[in-house]
Amino acid sequence: MNKLKAVQSAELSATPIANNLQRYCDLINSNIRPPVPVKPDDIYIRAMFIISDGVNAYGGKFDRVDMPEIARRFVDSPVLIGHDKGGLPIARNFWAETVEKDGGLWIKSYFYWLKQSENAERLALNIDAGIYKECSVSFIYDTPECSACGQDIRTCGHQVSRDIHFYYRGVEKILETSLVYRGAVPGTSITDQLAIDKPNSGVFRLIPAASGQFGLASEPNSKTVAARLGGRRFYLVMQE
Repeated sequence: MNKLKAVQSAELSATPIANNLQRYCDLINSNIRPPVPVKPDDIYIRAMFIISDGVNAYGGKFDRVDMPEIARRFVDSPVLIGHDKGGLPIARNFWAETVEKDGGLWIKSYFYWLKQSENAERLALNIDAGIYKECSVSFIYDTPECSACGQDIRTCGHQVSRDIHFYYRGVEKILETSLVYRGAVPGTSITDQLAIDKPNSGVFRLIPAASGQFGLASEPNSKTVAARLGGRRFYLVMQE
């Protein structure tokens, strides 16, 4: 059968961004390879929680095992307004990762735009103030696999219902992501809390967090990562 095109939408939100942008600039310059390398003072960066492993409004669902590979396909895809391919992109996705959020697995896609581009500051202000609050992704995939029988749901005889959904199998390409007027997946969001700012390697101490508090004389800092294990909260403190 022919390749299928699908759209999944999401809800957005935003929070203040970290000051150190050099790591993100390095990713942009290596992944996007702009003719003129970008510098921290040149850009705005936000990140959208765009795809989850939950069932969306169309009855479709992404399998958790497929999501790391799908995340890689977001790199270098454009950001549009309302899936309007008649105009030029307003931003570009330069990196994506899978993260646990609100009990599900999400793809978090990072995008940037230039401060000197037209309406750049207005875009940042409207995202951060919650005016531009929804996003959507357009993609190409092979087969809608029925969760009940594992066959193509278009021909197997099952119908999407409360107990039956389908998996997007063979996601081949992310065509674009868009800011849209209304999303189809609750809980997705745009944020500028970027995980690269947190320590991702090293030797850590595991400290229980009593009643949600740090439990020590000192407070959590940039070398501390919150964690959860078996329903209990801990802090991972990087050793000097």
